[in-house]
Parts: sequence; C-alpha cells; structure tokens
Amino acid sequence: MTHEVMAIDAWGGVGLPNAEWPEEFKSIFRRYGTLHRLEHMPTVEETVAEMDEAGVEMVVLAGFEYPGIKTMTIEEQAELVARYPGRFAAMGTVDPRGKPMDVSRQIERMVKDFGIKGIRLEPYAYGDGMVGAPPNAKMYWPVYIKCVELDIPVCIQVGHTGPLLPSEAGRPMYLDEVALAFPELTILGCHLGQPWHEEMMILAWKHPNVYVETSARPPKRWPSSFVDFVKSWGQDKVIWGTDFPLLSFKRCIDEIEAMNLDLAVKKKLLRENAVRAFRLA
Repeated sequence: MTHEVMAIDAWGGVGLPNAEWPEEFKSIFRRYGTLHRLEHMPTVEETVAEMDEAGVEMVVLAGFEYPGIKTMTIEEQAELVARYPGRFAAMGTVDPRGKPMDVSRQIERMVKDFGIKGIRLEPYAYGDGMVGAPPNAKMYWPVYIKCVELDIPVCIQVGHTGPLLPSEAGRPMYLDEVALAFPELTILGCHLGQPWHEEMMILAWKHPNVYVETSARPPKRWPSSFVDFVKSWGQDKVIWGTDFPLLSFKRCIDEIEAMNLDLAVKKKLLRENAVRAFRLA
C-alpha cells in the first residue's frame, strides 16, 4: 500500500506476550476499549503488519519501568532494532531517585552500548502513589545534564495520568524551569498535556527545544485549540505518537487524514519533527 507520508510513531509499546499489568494501569485501557490489547499484547510480527497497513515506518519504543510491570528490557529492544532495521528505535529509562552518578552512568551505557534515542520519564512513578515528583525537582538534574552531554532528548509524561496515579506532577508548567535551566536540552512533553494543554502549547512555542508529543490522545479528540496549533503557529513543534497498543496506528492515521491537513503540515506532524527531535536523520 502506498502512503503519502511514512510516519514515525514517537511512543509505542511492543511488549512481551501476556505481560502482567497492575490494576491501576488497566483502568485507562478499559476506558479506551482496548484492555484486550493490553492483556494479549500483539506479537512483534503482528505489530509490524499493523505498521505496514497504516503507513508507519518506525516506532520509537516505550522505555518504561513500574513495579509489577514486565516490559521489554533494553537488551530486548536492541535485539528488536537489529532484527528489523529501520522499523524500531530503542528508548531507555532510569529511576531519577537513584544516586546521581549511578543514574548518569546508566544513561551513558544505554547510549553507547544499545544506541538509545532518548530517555523517557514518568513523574507520577517517582512519588508515593498519592503525590508524584514534578520534573523540576533536583533529582532529575543529573538526567538532564547527561542527556545534553550525549545529545539525546528527554521525553516526559505531561497532563493527567491515564493510570489511577497522581496527575499534578504532570503539569507542563514545571517544564518551563527545566527549559530555562537547560536551554540545550531537547524536551518532549508527551501525552499532549490535558487538561493543561494550553500550558504545553505555549511552552513549545516559547522554547526552541521543547515539543508537544501526542501519544495516548486520539486525534479525533484533540482540543480545537490544539488542532489550530498543529495547523498553524505550532506546526514545527508537534510530534505524533500512539502509545500503542492503547491506540492503534490505523485509527490515529485515519483520524489525522480526516483533518485534511496541508501536506507540508502533515509531514511535520507525522515525520519531520520526530526526525529532528530524535536525531534520526
């Protein structure tokens, strides 16, 4: 099938079959009607077939850790990248609560030994289950310094949490301080940022190296102000993602096609902005 733009998905999970997920994560999949996809994760082969059908060239894998969740290790990600050249990119994660030098060395090892394209952070996961850890906390500083040093982006969950976990730490405005302190750091605010998407949009417009990433938010449900941002004043600052298997590639691509975007805008949204942010060229 011929596609107008070969898309890059900035956040996709290719997990192990029948992965075990804690109850607080199943809630959002129930609301999206895709719990069966979480409990019976598509195989790698099935995922690649779905990518081909939708016109998705590459998926940036979701480096993710949370107690009780079994996902792909960085070694398994690297093996997948090698087995399917050009179809996947590895993404690492760290627990910023660790000793700063240990965290720094862990990031360096993942970049040099496994070729990761960025570090993913989930502020809700570093708290006590009631209160998260906002990304301007000092424990994140060693992560940001190392990402600047190695020239990789940091991808941070923003907005309310889908899982039944605290949302306040995901308020995008916390990233303003981070962007000011680290102007060389490329920052992706992932999952769009609702209900504070206006904050995320203005930060992406304000800071040269800040982007809005749309994973876990179906395009059909994007706020009208954000659609305007995509089409006009923010077209260079939006990166598309799915959070597969929460959202399917085909559903998202079909809903973007229904927006009737100019081809130049569609290329930026689905591909070019991701190439720039993840240094994929």
